[in-house]
Amino acid sequence: MTTPTYEPVGTWITDPGDPRLVVLWPAAEDYEPDDLGFPLNVARIQCERFAPALAVDAPIPDNYVAAQVMQARALVRAGMVGSGDQAGGYGDTVTVFPMDWNVKNLLRPRKGRPYFGGKR
Repeated sequence: MTTPTYEPVGTWITDPGDPRLVVLWPAAEDYEPDDLGFPLNVARIQCERFAPALAVDAPIPDNYVAAQVMQARALVRAGMVGSGDQAGGYGDTVTVFPMDWNVKNLLRPRKGRPYFGGKR
């Protein structure tokens, strides 16, 4: 059995069969590929809206791709847990789940400032 490796491609993960998905989220293999397409697409949209804009033809940075996978995983988990804050109709609902601070930090890293023990 070979261990998958992450090869930067410069694109979002749009296909659940993308080998980068399993590297970033090993448990993705436990889900049917048809069940992962929608959360990956929603996570991509959320990340595009939150992250600083890129040039039109710029490659997608690896930290954006990692954030997409983390957000997709959070969306899948939120859908399994469920709660009263759901949006959607016709029996198809998506649990509204805010973007985790780890995902936000991948998209907009905080700039460090020196701290010398006084006021921040």
